Amino acid sequence: MPEKPIRVLHVDDQRLWRSTVSDYLTLFGDYEITSAESGEQALDLLRTNPFDIIISDYQMPEMNGIEFLHLVRKRGTSTPFIFLSGIRQEDIEGDAKESGADFYVMKTGDPSIVFSVLSEKIHQAITRYTTVQAVMNTQMEDSVPSSFL
Repeated sequence: MPEKPIRVLHVDDQRLWRSTVSDYLTLFGDYEITSAESGEQALDLLRTNPFDIIISDYQMPEMNGIEFLHLVRKRGTSTPFIFLSGIRQEDIEGDAKESGADFYVMKTGDPSIVFSVLSEKIHQAITRYTTVQAVMNTQMEDSVPSSFL
């Protein structure tokens, strides 16, 4: 039985990048990509759609990527989160990690390398998330008295 595609929410204010991510990322795996042009639009999509991972630009008008990530986490959503940005990693890495981002990938460079790295980071983030969820579920099951099972 084939695995389901990875459901990606991609947030970027630049239309060219939204289409580029959709076009290239699907070359590296089975992805179902939903694009949003702003953090606000992405938050609306998150209200009604489940996603396996969120990929966001950092520098966007009205709400930057860190602000968007803060709002996502404030809602209790622990979906893996990756920044895909042209801003140097050193400039935002601390804020990104502190806010709960899993990875940061630079948008600049050879597209085949950028999207290969992005695809690898997506799989790493989802694997880590799935493992943590499984451990938490096991711990919860172990802490429930057998009379409740």
